Amino acid sequence: MFVCRACLRRGATALTENANVVERRLASPLPITTAGHGSAVRAFTAATGTATDIRTRSRSTTPPPPTWQREPRPAMPSAVAAEIDHNAPPVNQARLRKLEWVVDKHLQYLKDPLLIGEHVKRALAKGHLDETLMLVRKASRNTNVVVSWNHLIDYQLRNQRLHAAVKLYNEMKKRAQMPDARTYTIIFRGCAESQHPRLAVNESLRIYNHMIANGAIKPNTIHLNAVLDVCARAGDLDSLFTVAKTASERGVRSPNNQTYTIILNALRHQPIQDDAEIAAKNATDAIRRASAIWDEVITRWQNGHVTIDEELVCAMGRVLITGDREDAESILALVEQTMGIPRFDQKAPVPLPSPQTATTTTTTTTTTTTTESSSETTATTIEQPVVSSQRKPPRAPARQEPTALQPNPGNNTLSLILLALEKLRKTSCGHHYWDYITKTRGVTPDKDNYLRFLRLANAGRASSRAVDIVHSMPTAFVSNMTFRVAFSTCIADELNKHAFANACRIFDVMTAKLRYPDPLAMRLFLQSARGNFRHFQNNGENKNDAKQEQPQEQSPSTLALGAQIVAALDRMWSPFRILMSSFSYTDEKTVSPQQMWKLATQERQEALATAKRMIAAIDTVVINNMADPAVLKIFKSRRTILQKMVERYASREEQMVKETKKEYPHLKSVPSLQG
Repeated sequence: MFVCRACLRRGATALTENANVVERRLASPLPITTAGHGSAVRAFTAATGTATDIRTRSRSTTPPPPTWQREPRPAMPSAVAAEIDHNAPPVNQARLRKLEWVVDKHLQYLKDPLLIGEHVKRALAKGHLDETLMLVRKASRNTNVVVSWNHLIDYQLRNQRLHAAVKLYNEMKKRAQMPDARTYTIIFRGCAESQHPRLAVNESLRIYNHMIANGAIKPNTIHLNAVLDVCARAGDLDSLFTVAKTASERGVRSPNNQTYTIILNALRHQPIQDDAEIAAKNATDAIRRASAIWDEVITRWQNGHVTIDEELVCAMGRVLITGDREDAESILALVEQTMGIPRFDQKAPVPLPSPQTATTTTTTTTTTTTTESSSETTATTIEQPVVSSQRKPPRAPARQEPTALQPNPGNNTLSLILLALEKLRKTSCGHHYWDYITKTRGVTPDKDNYLRFLRLANAGRASSRAVDIVHSMPTAFVSNMTFRVAFSTCIADELNKHAFANACRIFDVMTAKLRYPDPLAMRLFLQSARGNFRHFQNNGENKNDAKQEQPQEQSPSTLALGAQIVAALDRMWSPFRILMSSFSYTDEKTVSPQQMWKLATQERQEALATAKRMIAAIDTVVINNMADPAVLKIFKSRRTILQKMVERYASREEQMVKETKKEYPHLKSVPSLQG
């Protein structure tokens, strides 16, 4: 392409003028005012009041002054320029100047480091991170504000900004603000709560090793426990035991009860393995390690170097419960050794006095117990009451003062003992432990304790015990699972002729303590009525023989079973009607009946399954003629009502599925309506 000389000259002149314009704009910023949309930006002179277009003025033919004669650009405030990251994107300079003005005003009145720390804490609670960071940096020039830096690091860690917190820690040291013991505690505890466990382990180990090697502040027991907690939550047992080796026998970094608790809990919370052999091997290794640690705990406890609390005892017990039967047996010896709880499974339980009883005299005996987890034999002091009017108590040796106080049992201990008894199948002595811990030791059971005690009664098929537990439970602790376990106990207790009567008592408690009965629990109640029939059979008669007889010649056992099923159906009728009516009036705020229908899909499916079971039970009674004609007439009408209810709900369900498929044609199925 050929260009004439005139065009080439004009193009070069235009490039030179544009370069001069850019240089003049950078050298002397103009007083610019912003006008409306699309309007020209003008600058007004104070002398003449005339307006000059900026674009026209920028094309002035006056040559620009030399570089050495140009006025320098207005310098950025030094405090702001020092904090600017040159690799970061451009920031709003006006905002920085405003923040600096606000910070200067605060520092004008905040002279004491304590006041600065309180102001920083309040500002961070409101989310003012930039302002607080600038204030702390400025105050660090001539004031020791380590507490304020701790607040900043804690704020970043609580917001899951581990890298930002570590940068603040390094910057704090560069500004001659030496971290204190609280700084490291905040960092380690923040790493334990981090959502990136591997990164948290690396950072905490690096800082911890630096403290040990050449740190001005040496780590103490709190720092040791915090780093162990980081490794335990990450599941890094190798790093955990490496850190545990840095503990000292005596001094500021000696292990305490919390140290051993963290290690034992880490051994218990290992990753779940799909292979049963690998899982069993891991459990065996964990118990072996825990036993070695417990030997050290007992030795230090006897020497008075460490205290044992309930949390530590239960941590060891939770490790033992993952083993076999012998390990579960060691739990009862463990609580006897550390807490003085007697073994009710080895001998007849001794009647224990209540705090108000004054008719018995207390003698002190010393018993020797040996646990599998401890190779040493320890003496445990237990106070046993002896009634003075019956016999003379045996001579007891002189009482030995314990080297350390025994911990008091609590809810965790009670749940652990009940779990061990359930695994050992020693269900008959469960109520002895329950009465001793709740009445003698004064422990108030919680919801988990009641449910665990109920499961123990289920394992022992003790329906009468289940009735007492359900009756004694506070209403706030009662749930659907409570009655499901209780009715399952009555089903398992099929050899007890009072099992159905116990189930009826539990059903009455359910209707009294629950707003709406649980449909699955109602099905279990009906199953307990149909399955508890063995005590009706006499003279070798069984259920199959009763079915082969003619309807007009029913045996007494068949009639008794029919009366039992009829009693269960009659007891279920009114609560079931209340349950079905609850689907029409929900507590949720709904827009349409379709939305209200979708909210209770799962509960409605369970209720319909219960209705079908009731229909099947009525058919059994009617077909086999297991009741009086008047009773059969009543239940035939009830069967018709239940059948129409099931058909109506089933047709409504199909209609809702069709409407949903029309609204969402891409869906192959409607799982929300299938339950």
